[in-house]
Amino acid sequence: MSKNLLGIEDKDLVTLGKENTIAGVLQDFGNKLQADLRNNLQKEITSITPKTLEQSIVFDIKFLGTNYQFELKMEDYWEFVDKGVQGVGGVSKSGLFSYVKKNNTSPFSFKKNGWKPPISALEPWSYNNGVNPFVVQNSVFYRGIRATNFYSDVVDNKLAEDLVNRLEEVGAKEITISLKKAFKGEAT
Repeated sequence: MSKNLLGIEDKDLVTLGKENTIAGVLQDFGNKLQADLRNNLQKEITSITPKTLEQSIVFDIKFLGTNYQFELKMEDYWEFVDKGVQGVGGVSKSGLFSYVKKNNTSPFSFKKNGWKPPISALEPWSYNNGVNPFVVQNSVFYRGIRATNFYSDVVDNKLAEDLVNRLEEVGAKEITISLKKAFKGEAT
């Protein structure tokens, strides 16, 4: 076999593409993560739900001197969609019906602060479906929001281990994984 100027056999050049660089691994990881999150969200959300959250799922890769930074971005309410929100439950003022909660396990609850979800967040869906947004607001407040686990089912320890292993294969020496909480910006 003939070798090129780099001393590499021509047949081996095919395997030296972008997937064998740290940036290439991160790009492939981001593409797959983005696709998996969007697909998982599509399975969990009805066809009449606005696609705002799905379309907001993007990632950014930055090279900072000797380090790479991978950042996953999406609408700030993603965690409520992923884990759901507990409603306050109870009985209607008329006493004719009781509100059955859709979620009893979420760390988020309307009962904790007593705030109802903002009308502005519910209006697009309400108007698209011919429903009064105030009725939707009350339903969500009392019944809660069902967890979709669109994020939790995708982002787990195995995903991080696979990424670390792949980065080590292409020569990454030191790997730090930092996840920022969506609302406080705190590293965990």
